[in-house]
Amino acid sequence: MIKKNADTLRSLMAARLGLKHGSLSRRVAKAGRRLPPGVRNDIAIVAEAEKMARNPKLAMRLDRNTTKSAYDRASVHLKAIDVVERRKGIALSILGSMAFNILAVVFLLIVVLRWRGLV
Repeated sequence: MIKKNADTLRSLMAARLGLKHGSLSRRVAKAGRRLPPGVRNDIAIVAEAEKMARNPKLAMRLDRNTTKSAYDRASVHLKAIDVVERRKGIALSILGSMAFNILAVVFLLIVVLRWRGLV
């Protein structure tokens, strides 16, 4: 059950965030600020539970309710991410910064030309 949950989170992170390589904890580290701290902690709980589940003695110490609720919260958040909207936001951010830079250069050019008496 824990392995299946971890695999589901891996596939969601690959589809929604583009993180296709590495273990679950590695993907959480690479996601960084793209995920809120609570979701990062929830995915880390599932990743730790997956590691513990490999060892039979440690698997008996797992709290399945905590793991299941952490999985539920993380999967709900990852399923809510809209890839198209995220890409649009990135493109608009880049275009906005480029427009600002162009305006700043034009403004400085006008200031320099005015200062030199050419305009």
